[in-house]
Amino acid sequence: MKICAIILDYRGAGKTETCLRSLIAEGIDTVLVVDNSGDAHASAQLAEAVARVRSAGIDFALHLIEPGVNTGFARGVNLALADPAGQHCEAIMLLNNDAAAHAGAIRPLHDALLDGAAQLVGPMVVDDHGAPQPVPWYHRYFGTITNSPAPGAFPYLSGCCLMLRRSLLREGKLFDEDFFMYGEDALLGWQMARAHQTFKRINNATIRHTGQARSQRSTLFYEYQMTRAHYLLCFKTCRTRWEIPVLLVTKFATLTLRMAVRCIRYRSPAPLAALFLAWLPLDIRKAA
Repeated sequence: MKICAIILDYRGAGKTETCLRSLIAEGIDTVLVVDNSGDAHASAQLAEAVARVRSAGIDFALHLIEPGVNTGFARGVNLALADPAGQHCEAIMLLNNDAAAHAGAIRPLHDALLDGAAQLVGPMVVDDHGAPQPVPWYHRYFGTITNSPAPGAFPYLSGCCLMLRRSLLREGKLFDEDFFMYGEDALLGWQMARAHQTFKRINNATIRHTGQARSQRSTLFYEYQMTRAHYLLCFKTCRTRWEIPVLLVTKFATLTLRMAVRCIRYRSPAPLAALFLAWLPLDIRKAA
């Protein structure tokens, strides 16, 4: 199977360049970079980074998609999936631009898809210190994410890096576009479990993920998007409509506690504002 890799960039040309270089000689056929910056200066920096990678002697076709606005993660991925440049590839890999593949990481993911072990696979994700990140479990009632099974929780693979067959797409899309950022990978895990589709972590494939800076975690953007994702998951992971009120009440209680802790920790009113604003579909973006 030919592999098409999709990378979303948000004002991080340097990270995206490092990510792209990690894919050289890894058996990738096509790479699609989505410019989600919505900023002319950042777009120019990204174009320069892509040009440098092209001149480095890459062994894959590299295409830059420029929607002109920050589409969000889910919509940006779906936009790339619809691009003609990658339609000939049966295997699709998503990779965060702040992640980089270790040498030889892509082949085990490809082989696992090829032998039918799962319809969706992910690598062992490690942080900058080499510490592995366990498979997350999301609790439908409390919105907590744990590292081990718990009643009421379900597992999913982090959207940091995924590989899947194109046949897994629903109407050409992978993620629910109601999510701007955060939560779409958890919902995908829930949808696959409900459809009796399998996903699997491949431990001999390793991806290093730098992750988000702690300084960004107290912003209204982060708090709003994270809280809204939890609210959306109440409606999208319910088994019956009668379960929705229970999910909302229990999750609101947990989110209220989370809000209080984070307001104190970060000395910021943003978590409090987000707790109530997240009920509304607002266009809250990162500060420039």
